[in-house]
Amino acid sequence: MRIEILASGSTGNCTYIETVDQKILIDCGISKRTIDQELAKLGIDFSEIQVLLITHEHDDHIRSLCTVLKKGNLNCYMSSGTYQAILNGKNEALKLTIQDKLAKGSLILFNRLQNSILYDTILLSQTEIFVLPTFHDAAESVGFKIKDSKQSMVYITDTGYVHQSLYNIISNADCYVLEFNHDPYILMSSERTYALKMRILSDHGHLSNEDAAVTLAHILGENTKLVFYAHISQECNLAEIIELTRKKVMDDLGMDTSKIEFVVTSPLPTKVYSL
Repeated sequence: MRIEILASGSTGNCTYIETVDQKILIDCGISKRTIDQELAKLGIDFSEIQVLLITHEHDDHIRSLCTVLKKGNLNCYMSSGTYQAILNGKNEALKLTIQDKLAKGSLILFNRLQNSILYDTILLSQTEIFVLPTFHDAAESVGFKIKDSKQSMVYITDTGYVHQSLYNIISNADCYVLEFNHDPYILMSSERTYALKMRILSDHGHLSNEDAAVTLAHILGENTKLVFYAHISQECNLAEIIELTRKKVMDDLGMDTSKIEFVVTSPLPTKVYSL
């Protein structure tokens, strides 16, 4: 499995994942041109992308969705709530495009299982994609666990918390892309409005460093080799604070993380990581 974070944060989000048989993008919150340029560095043409997974409808996650759907030969997956939210938005070109793709079968809406917070699993030959509920101020936001015949990775950002019922599903993955959005003290001292601060701190906001570290402590396992600190606030966080907070939580719990690589993400691409 190969992974590269093309961009992460409030200015745009896009991640490339390559399994044993699939080339996947999670979100397209940056320009199609930038996506093309970064994929080219991997020796990949955009036409090779088979799957696009959308977490939710906020602009920093779907900025180039209209162009990507028109130019790409891929299947796009999103929740029914995200689809309806886009239809209720102001981007008329995107509305027409997603309606057309849905009619043609290249836009697939996943739905919750009956009496469960979980969704139908996406089965793609040797790759399975588990759709995970997240809790954000969006219509129906989600995260993903992507598993092939060799390895697995978990992608969870833009959520106020991670539901404990997911721990068994997402534990012991080889890689995590997990939101470490803000330090609450920096956030409360910032010039942001009180209403915005309360939204970010709420159960439908963003994960703080400590909450993310505690979540991570519950799900790390022997297979875990790589963790990305994702969706970091440029105004209300610092990489040094993230690492200090994560270390303190795990030291307090007596956890040895010396064999795990921790990577700080930003609006700029990371290097390519092979698991």
